[in-house]
Amino acid sequence: MLNRNSAIIEKYKIGKYPFEDNIEIIFSENRNLIIQQIAAWPDEILNLEKFFSDQLGVQQVDFNRGEIFKNNSLWRMEPSKWWLLGSTIEVPENLGTSLDLSHAFTSITIDGEKSDILLNRHLPVDLRLDNFPTNSSASSAIHHVSVKLFRINKKEFRLFIPRGFALSIWEILLESASQFGYEIKDN
Repeated sequence: MLNRNSAIIEKYKIGKYPFEDNIEIIFSENRNLIIQQIAAWPDEILNLEKFFSDQLGVQQVDFNRGEIFKNNSLWRMEPSKWWLLGSTIEVPENLGTSLDLSHAFTSITIDGEKSDILLNRHLPVDLRLDNFPTNSSASSAIHHVSVKLFRINKKEFRLFIPRGFALSIWEILLESASQFGYEIKDN
């Protein structure tokens, strides 16, 4: 297995910034990602959904939604594509195909009272809880870089950034978060 190095390590300094009190944003990097993208053949979507139910115990996952189970999650990213996070499964050839995206992305967890406000400064997505509820996902962009955003709970989001753009997006997020007070935690 390849040794994975963090794309943001040079600017990943654990601590509280710019001051010690009133921290409203908490960042952590999700290292050692396991991302399996699964695509269904056009006529096999229903059969692949049944396969997910049988293999993972996951019922139908609607488009731009996910289901978290055990230490894994399944997210429907497009009408015929899913991301399985945390583990992999062997997809029967007659149902579809899969691709390992584990090394292609940097994943950052953004948590805290002002996490939605911070993200809304950069994403053209309505992140109010009634419009973007728990287990929602979206494909969007920050400074013209395509990103994936998952809402884990009321104030916790997981952002997936293409690895080559991770450092610049990380710097943008830190600069914006400084007005709230933020903490970088080791994961």
